[in-house]
Amino acid sequence: MAELSVIIPYVNENPQIEFTIRNIAEELRDRVDFEIIAINNWCRDLAKQGREEAGSEAMIESKQKLWPWLKYLHYDKKLSHWQCKNYGVKHSTGKFLWFCDGHCIVSRDALYKMFTLYRSSYKALDGTIHLPLTYHILESRRLIYKLVKDVDRGEVHYSFSSYRDKNNGRPFEVPCMSTCGMLITRKLFDEIGGWPEELGIYGGGENYINFTLSILGKRKWIMPGHPLCHHGAKRGYSWNWNDYTRNRMIAIYCAGGKEMARRFAESRRGSKRIMMRVYDEVLETCRARRKMLKSKQKISLEEWLEQWEGTEKVTE
Repeated sequence: MAELSVIIPYVNENPQIEFTIRNIAEELRDRVDFEIIAINNWCRDLAKQGREEAGSEAMIESKQKLWPWLKYLHYDKKLSHWQCKNYGVKHSTGKFLWFCDGHCIVSRDALYKMFTLYRSSYKALDGTIHLPLTYHILESRRLIYKLVKDVDRGEVHYSFSSYRDKNNGRPFEVPCMSTCGMLITRKLFDEIGGWPEELGIYGGGENYINFTLSILGKRKWIMPGHPLCHHGAKRGYSWNWNDYTRNRMIAIYCAGGKEMARRFAESRRGSKRIMMRVYDEVLETCRARRKMLKSKQKISLEEWLEQWEGTEKVTE
């Protein structure tokens, strides 16, 4: 059994996926007892610039023979970033889980330093810890999430904000953060039930983790230091507005209840008839999930939102 399980879902990211795996392994090798779970989520390796790429499946399967810490899985039930992550967790063994996308690069020592701090302090931190992000792979600019809220409209979301060290180089609490670069204990992941199976392709899964943790009284922390770098390549799939709205509504309903979800549905642009149909479907399919979370709830979503007036909150 590994101590740390690294979960990497990917779609059409060959040859980048091999570089991402090597990058993380070099970061952890001889320092941490780790495993990397690479999950092929409906990959259709596409032709580029008139030539066929070598298949990621054959490439990673061949690496398993050389790298005993690598597990290669298929998730073919449907194209879903969130279910792919759940599937990876199901086949992992670590007490600690770290999530990374297949198009990301870890800054030198960033993951190792975050893991050693979290391993020694996770009970005191009582939540998750995250690396800041950058979309400028050769630059040092760092980004975190800023809370967006409008309770009257049922709006609970995030936007990007520049990282600023508010706590003298120590981790500090933020209201929400990306689940790419998130370190969490398996126990806490199981407590929130992972990502709901009703979530679609992309968008909204971040909200579910952030706001579910919030109502359970758990905290999200930023690890000061170098960022997780995103390599923003197109990966040959897309999601639509209704899928995105539905995913966000699932998160709002599960964390905030049906009244806040109704406000969100009524305030969205587009057909009100479609939005209310999505609302009814979410209430029906996610009722058991909402009941489970409500039984563990420590604070209402509205009460938690009142605690966050700015972008960040520093906790000594």
